[in-house]
Amino acid sequence: MLPNPYTPGDRPRVFVGRAAERQLLRDKLARIAAYGEMMGALTIVTGPRGVGKTSLLRDVAGQAEEDGFVVAWVSCVKQHPFLAEIVDRVEHSLERAEVAAPGPRRLKDLTVELSAGFAKVRARLEAGPVAQPTALVGPLEDLLGRAGRLVRERGGSGLIVMIDELHAPLESTREWEYAPEQQALLHGGVLLNAVQNLAGERAGLPVGVIGAGLPQTKSLLTRAATFGERSHELVLSEFDDTDAALLLTEPATALGVTWSLDAVAEVVETARGYPQSLQILGAATWDAARPEPGSVLDLAAVTAGSQSAHSALASIFEARWAVATSAERAFLVAMAQVERPVVRRGEIAALLSTSTEALSMVRRNLIVKGIVEEAGYGRLRFTIPGFERFVLDQTTGREEH
Repeated sequence: MLPNPYTPGDRPRVFVGRAAERQLLRDKLARIAAYGEMMGALTIVTGPRGVGKTSLLRDVAGQAEEDGFVVAWVSCVKQHPFLAEIVDRVEHSLERAEVAAPGPRRLKDLTVELSAGFAKVRARLEAGPVAQPTALVGPLEDLLGRAGRLVRERGGSGLIVMIDELHAPLESTREWEYAPEQQALLHGGVLLNAVQNLAGERAGLPVGVIGAGLPQTKSLLTRAATFGERSHELVLSEFDDTDAALLLTEPATALGVTWSLDAVAEVVETARGYPQSLQILGAATWDAARPEPGSVLDLAAVTAGSQSAHSALASIFEARWAVATSAERAFLVAMAQVERPVVRRGEIAALLSTSTEALSMVRRNLIVKGIVEEAGYGRLRFTIPGFERFVLDQTTGREEH
């Protein structure tokens, strides 16, 4: 049996779609490569969980490395300061470049010269409580600028810092009011200030900073520093039918397997453009069919894999349902009962016999948890297709839902 080419919850083996976003990010990197200058303001890729933010950043990072950039990948942790992680990953990326760099002019030629400087930056960034008057913005600027120039001097294009889950450190520690971890909030402000200052100088600073996070990331950054609103935001949504079909067919084609048109249409309709659902349905169909080169994945294979796919999707739904409070579950039930993809806040309030103002905190918490998202002024939708059916099943037990 051929290996399953689909990767639910992981980076896809064959990247499809997002052509406009990929090109925009690559154009930003091309500016660094061509002029040896700062990319500009912080760029953030936002969207609900499972829509492909990390996959897009990984794809761009891979291309950047091919184009001569050193890429530092940072993964943020919920309600936890992250500047020390940036320092660590920049150092690590330079060490990797030393090993891989060809020719006699290797980056490790400067290790002794710079190690003390990096150690000093690390010590200053990790120093003391929030109240301590310790310089933070300057050391981060120095670190990024020096690292970018170092790569450039050794024949590379520059330094790219990719920050995944950028919303996580800035999330509130309490549900009913915004109360972030103060050190993490400070670090968000430091990052924004450092990038802003580097962008202001621009020349001779071959550096770019790109982040990814949930839809609320930009508003959280603005709480850390008001000019966070100047961050350039790329919003990812579900795939259209064309890209959804390609996500299914391209990985199979690479292994000599094709999909029938009706099978593709069935999966595309079921997943409604949600990349993670497409991957789950594709993987389940493949496992059910156990294809060989030359095989065709048909509607019977989709049907055979549907139970496995349903179980995988249910586990995602259950995880989201588990983190909802009783008030939030009541909100979700009312939203599901409308039985339309996009629901007006007023409709939810009417079903719960209350006002939209009284529900504002519940709505905000559900958005922060990534369960629902804004779909225009006064409108909401579930972030993953099919969740409305799961909600109704939890509350009514009716199989027809």
